[in-house]
Amino acid sequence: MTEADHLFLSREEIRKLVALLREMPELVEELAVTITRQDRIGTPGSAGKKRGEERPLPFNVTASEAADDLHTTLVAWVRHVCEFRRVDYDGRDGTCGVARWLDRNIIALAMTEGSGEALDEIQYAMRRARWATDRPAEKIRPPVHDEPEWALVQDLELTAAIIARMCRTLGFDGLSQRRIKTLTANGAVAPLRTVCVGKKKLAIYRVGDVIAAHGTHATRQHADQEREA
Repeated sequence: MTEADHLFLSREEIRKLVALLREMPELVEELAVTITRQDRIGTPGSAGKKRGEERPLPFNVTASEAADDLHTTLVAWVRHVCEFRRVDYDGRDGTCGVARWLDRNIIALAMTEGSGEALDEIQYAMRRARWATDRPAEKIRPPVHDEPEWALVQDLELTAAIIARMCRTLGFDGLSQRRIKTLTANGAVAPLRTVCVGKKKLAIYRVGDVIAAHGTHATRQHADQEREA
């Protein structure tokens, strides 16, 4: 009896699933950016809003739900493997960590009864996530800081690259990845922690901390203009 006789996924299905799992970091990054877009309710910045009327959220609820569904789907298959194969999960928290664990343990998954549905379920969750990130961009207004939902955006913990891309959609001029690096070097903001992604080390910041530092520390160009005035 060959190893293939013990597999509930074909070799072709295994290759497709591995390819999908390795696309996860890029997809998760796109979801993180999309979640903060104001494209859920109506048209941002519409005039004549009356009290009690719905206002656009400073994050995309559809993308947030898709991200949760994607994470839940991957976690469900990890638990399925751990329970049936009697192994412990030794990966990292978060969607990318779960995906990497499934990638490393793909044969264990394929040898687990019921795993024949894994490819279809994960494909569906990723397709839904991609649909959420591909929604047409709408005109974005600068965030209204007195909205309760704005606190959710400020509490997000993201890399400098994602924060810079997100802030462009929210109307914060000049808040680039280089600007965040400069603010860090000057001690204006500090990362919460550092995470390893492959061989790279990425600093994780709280969005609200970066935005506050950007607003209170003048850029070099602005400082030069003030001195010349």
